[in-house]
Amino acid sequence: MKKYAAHYLFPGNEKPIAQGMVQVDSSGLILAVVKPHGKLQEEAGMEFHNGILCPAFVNVYHEFEPERFYRKFPLLKKFQALQPERLSTEKDVLSWLIAIQQADEQISLQQLIAVFTIDAAKAIDLEKEMGSLTAGKRPGLMLLSGMDYQKLRLTEKSHLKRLV
Repeated sequence: MKKYAAHYLFPGNEKPIAQGMVQVDSSGLILAVVKPHGKLQEEAGMEFHNGILCPAFVNVYHEFEPERFYRKFPLLKKFQALQPERLSTEKDVLSWLIAIQQADEQISLQQLIAVFTIDAAKAIDLEKEMGSLTAGKRPGLMLLSGMDYQKLRLTEKSHLKRLV
């Protein structure tokens, strides 16, 4: 079992959790999501990361032709012109999310992460398996870092790393 903690967890299906921890087994199955009461305490086997832990992005762009994609994800429609030429990797998606947040200060990071995690999993009927940090799911785990942590906004320096 591994334990991953960070400044924030963005579970995808609920509000961000400050200083939360995710416990996963060797196959990436989430065993528990821990919401600390007070400060997060260091534990044996725990890795603490600077940034935000969230489920891996669910790549659904290739599942739908563009018109249907924007019907499924209407929040993204007004940002179609900012869409990168390709959306085949998580880094491609991140570049689009950065562009969206730079173009519109009203769009929260929580909203954007939800679109490409839980909403995307629902769009392809896989929300029981992935899309959120929930015990019993195997969504993958990503670390978003290099951002404006006070405002929880992505910047040009933002990057991501897949942990599980």
